[in-house]
Amino acid sequence: MRTEDWIQGQVLNVLDGATFDLRVVLTSQNNDFPYDEQERVRIDQSSPSLETEAGEEARLKLEALLLSKTVRCFVKSRDQENVLLCDVDFIM
Repeated sequence: MRTEDWIQGQVLNVLDGATFDLRVVLTSQNNDFPYDEQERVRIDQSSPSLETEAGEEARLKLEALLLSKTVRCFVKSRDQENVLLCDVDFIM
């Protein structure tokens, strides 16, 4: 069973192969921290630079997988740039 905070919502925009913007529509009642109506989320993986062909391919792949989908993000931490580092599950 997961113990970290979670937020759920629709993926609005994919920025690179590991980062997207989420419109938050649901949060756990047991969350330890508050979350905004829109959050930037980074999945726990590295992504090639967008300035490379591999970086653009990674962005397109993540976009095809997540854009406009509803996901639940299990929050691990928030970095210095205010981006949430999360594990992501699809909501059916």
